[in-house]
Amino acid sequence: MMLQRRKPLLALSLCLALLFTPHSMKVSAAPTTSHRAPALGTDMNFADWPHVLIEGWQDKQKGDEMAAAFHSAGVKTLRFLFGGLYSPRGPEATAAVKKENHRTNEYPWFPLDDFVDFIARHDFTTIVGVNVEEGPDVASDAIQRFIARGLKSRIVAIELSNEPWLNERPWMPEEFGARAADIIERLTPLGIPFALPLTVGKEKNTPTKLSDSEWKRRMLRALAARVDLKNRSDIYGVLHLYARGMRAESVKFFNREVKPIAPQMRYLVTEFNIRLNLEGNPHLTNEYGMEFARKLAGVMAEPDIVAMYTHSVPYHSILYWSNGRRLATVISQRDEKLTDTSRGWHLTPAGRVYSLYSRLAWNGEVIEFRGGDKQSYWAVKSDDGRTVVTLLNDSNKTAKKKVSITGTELNLTAPPRSIVCFDAKGEEIERLTLPY
Repeated sequence: MMLQRRKPLLALSLCLALLFTPHSMKVSAAPTTSHRAPALGTDMNFADWPHVLIEGWQDKQKGDEMAAAFHSAGVKTLRFLFGGLYSPRGPEATAAVKKENHRTNEYPWFPLDDFVDFIARHDFTTIVGVNVEEGPDVASDAIQRFIARGLKSRIVAIELSNEPWLNERPWMPEEFGARAADIIERLTPLGIPFALPLTVGKEKNTPTKLSDSEWKRRMLRALAARVDLKNRSDIYGVLHLYARGMRAESVKFFNREVKPIAPQMRYLVTEFNIRLNLEGNPHLTNEYGMEFARKLAGVMAEPDIVAMYTHSVPYHSILYWSNGRRLATVISQRDEKLTDTSRGWHLTPAGRVYSLYSRLAWNGEVIEFRGGDKQSYWAVKSDDGRTVVTLLNDSNKTAKKKVSITGTELNLTAPPRSIVCFDAKGEEIERLTLPY
């Protein structure tokens, strides 16, 4: 049932140190400059059974229930990816695309308008991930379906395929760069940003036997021959951060590789997780939830990240679905850690973290971040003008911290295994505890 894919690991050193006692905490890290916190969203996997996403797009009641579940997890934006698995031209075209990309997933084909209707009915933005092999005509027709419904402002970006360096076609970087340029040149007048897949790494585990970094460099050179990457601010880089790569240092590593070629490029993290896979369903535990909170906070503080999408609903991390009997969308379908198997959608501990982060803790302009191993604190100014200060404590002892935010001294306290939000006076607003 699960779609498992090979992910390159980024072997990067973590240079943050944290010292604490039950009564005080010292955090070592530079504060960030003010920037908008990334929007939080999720990737969606419609191509594996059970097909609850497709049912939600096609059935209004199920769609409303699904949208409510997404909102309960703090999801503001959705990634809809063709991914070499789907073509909006119809079932026969989809079969051809799957064959071309060596994909075997089976699911009932559905019109793209089913998803467009879902976005029109609910308050989400979306990334639309097209297949570059289908060319600019198909990409343009897909995007025009959103524009015709008055949804242009809901499109975060047009994503140009998915991890092409791992595609078994295989994609040579120059061919992919040329196909991507075809779509960028044709669709630029629409005024919608693009999202370009990026990778780094020395390992030569790709079907082309090129290292990830060489594949990326050659692709960017081919693209830059036709598209002015140095002066374009409407082309995002796409990052996938997993396991050891899920840290702020990964963004800095990409910046060193990418900014000399595309100095204005910022990033969409269209897939992320703190594990490479979820064998054993660790995401059903509070321990995973707190680790997820710590690692996500460090990446959220990076000013070059615009949005982040967990991998992937309904199978991973923040939400699962149950038919109320024997089936749940987790590995092996059953697990003794499942606390609720009633029919419908359910939050995991990581989903509860996501909700708090999206609604409150990371909802606004980031004005301060100090990160560490087990404890971190940060402050944001929300759109309504209030300041929200958050203290994260993933230790087994109470954390107390004296901080200065916008010239005001605050004394913050967080119990063990908790995330606590405070107002500008240091009064507690909300807390989430995840004991383990």
